[in-house]
Amino acid sequence: MKEEDNNEFIDIEELKTKLTHLTPKEIVKYAYFNWIPCQKTGYTILDIENGEIKGYGVDINQLPSKNYNFVELYNISSGEDPINPQSLFSEKEYEKYLEYKGDDPSEYTPDIVSEFCKKEGIDEDKRKIAILADRFEEYEYYNYNKWESGIVTQYYDIIQESEGFYDS
Repeated sequence: MKEEDNNEFIDIEELKTKLTHLTPKEIVKYAYFNWIPCQKTGYTILDIENGEIKGYGVDINQLPSKNYNFVELYNISSGEDPINPQSLFSEKEYEKYLEYKGDDPSEYTPDIVSEFCKKEGIDEDKRKIAILADRFEEYEYYNYNKWESGIVTQYYDIIQESEGFYDS
């Protein structure tokens, strides 16, 4: 291996410590703020070179850089909009939303939801992050050992790849 290919990575104990100190809300928010429906997949990643947790957005038909050493903690696909208006609003708000939306033939238009939230003084981002965090906690974080094992596997794969383990 060439000298410039030699990467320094955080050790496995530091990785596990970082994971245990994250809340579901922290994990979700990084991906959420780097996600754009139908345009960009949002990721929450842990950079295994410096231990930093951050968000990362990847445009449709683009792959993450192979030169970037990170493990994926969470993602929101560009092709999904994981929270429909009925989930976002209380029953009373949802009724008002349907009136506001009117006879728009589309089932869900994000711009209309955003406009309605502004009009009603609803913090759309805060609500969506809370809902996503609850879902993440229920379906992923609840089974912490399985979630952590997947991340540790990614970590070891990156280390082995960087050491040329997969080179022929």
